[in-house]
Amino acid sequence: MRKADLWFLVGVALILLAILMFWGVVRAAPSYSNVGQNLTYVGMNESIELRAKWTPETTPYDISNGVYIDYLSVGAQDGSPTGIAFNNDGSKLYMVGSNNGKVYEYNLSTPYDVSTGVYNDYLDVSSQDAYPQSIAFNDDGTKLYVVGTQYNRVYEYNLSTPYDISTGVYNDYLDVSSQDDTSTGIAFNDDGTKLYVVGTQYNRVYEYNLSTPYDISTGVYNDYLSLGYSPEGMAFNSDGTKLYVVEPEGDKIHEYNLSTPYDISTGVYNDYLSVGSQDAHPTGIAFNGDGSKLYMVGWSSDKVYEYNLVHKMDTAVLYINLTGSFQAVDTIDLGDSATAKWSNFSYTPTTCNKVVGWKITANDSSATSNTTTIGTFYVMPYIYSGAGLTATCTNKHNATITPSTTGDINATFLAPYFVRNATFKECSYEITEDADRVKITNASEYCNITVINLDAESGTSFYLQESTGLKAYPPPNLPSAIAAAGLIIIVIYTITTRRR
Repeated sequence: MRKADLWFLVGVALILLAILMFWGVVRAAPSYSNVGQNLTYVGMNESIELRAKWTPETTPYDISNGVYIDYLSVGAQDGSPTGIAFNNDGSKLYMVGSNNGKVYEYNLSTPYDVSTGVYNDYLDVSSQDAYPQSIAFNDDGTKLYVVGTQYNRVYEYNLSTPYDISTGVYNDYLDVSSQDDTSTGIAFNDDGTKLYVVGTQYNRVYEYNLSTPYDISTGVYNDYLSLGYSPEGMAFNSDGTKLYVVEPEGDKIHEYNLSTPYDISTGVYNDYLSVGSQDAHPTGIAFNGDGSKLYMVGWSSDKVYEYNLVHKMDTAVLYINLTGSFQAVDTIDLGDSATAKWSNFSYTPTTCNKVVGWKITANDSSATSNTTTIGTFYVMPYIYSGAGLTATCTNKHNATITPSTTGDINATFLAPYFVRNATFKECSYEITEDADRVKITNASEYCNITVINLDAESGTSFYLQESTGLKAYPPPNLPSAIAAAGLIIIVIYTITTRRR
């Protein structure tokens, strides 16, 4: 290969790498929408709302986004863990194993953080099935369900204390061996009227209707979904539009879309997550409450693994440009949200500035951030004073100028001029000591008010004030109807002075 060709290939590779790196950064960043403010002008010491809506880049229950983060070793309890589940708030993790025929309970000091798990207690279910494979709870934790391969039955246990498996008492069972003689996973729909069992004899997920919710003795076989591989654990997302099945031999977790929620006959294969880097024989799965985390347990290493599916929203920061550079002025906690979240800031300017720039930056749990486009608003009034004058700025739309010398005074300053939609219009006023009306002569960004040849003594003030008492002539580019409707804010001056 020629040297020139080699350098060309190296250049192409670097460009591709840069594109991939750029894509990774952009793809991981939260997105913003509905950026806005509730005013385009604001008086000093009056508040303005600055807002943006933030959405995590990833979506709950999307296993293709799974990123491994941590684990809990459960081998000390059972060397062949086969299934996992959580209680309703994630403060407890449960694991079932086929070596000892028990269900084990772990306390999590941080909800849904398996790395904080500490073994607590167990329930022996070997009297019903020596090879339990999967577990599930009813909606309030007063019932525990176990499926096993010894007799291919789903067993029901009553818990006198919700989610306390040490209080479990065997109650009843449902025989599912007519559908499959190797049952390895179970799940319920959201209201307990359907039970699902996965089996490896025919590699299917089976659906049973329960005439009494969560009473498995009322279960009647209804339908099935063929998988095409040997399955073990299973789970649904929160609304039943997705089904997940573990394939131990392929080291994968498969995702199916259900066009009719919880109707497995409508299942269509969608995607998968490879978990072989953590365990070569995955057996069971579970999600946290909002689908932002996935958990997998496996035989090869006897651990429960935790995966992030969503980079949750972390904080939003408001930046204000008052002095030529943006400074952080306020921070909002977005509450570790896995779904879209608003950041609404209330900002109160304390100095008179002509134009104030603002922007909002938000970051997520991956420490990746995104920033809105720069917005602006106006603080009123904004004053330019002439020689020998001291200009003051108030929190109203009035302004006072005080001469610091005697003699003729020439002053030019700016004041707001706005119309019905609260946006600034360009205008210019000229005022003389003999004027009996305000005349708009030409256009500029703000109302340019010029006071000419006023004779004043030191300490004597004149001011411009909001009023409708004088007639205003609009500039040629504004419809006369605006002036006629009284939508122009007019300024009038009052001069208190003593002529020499």
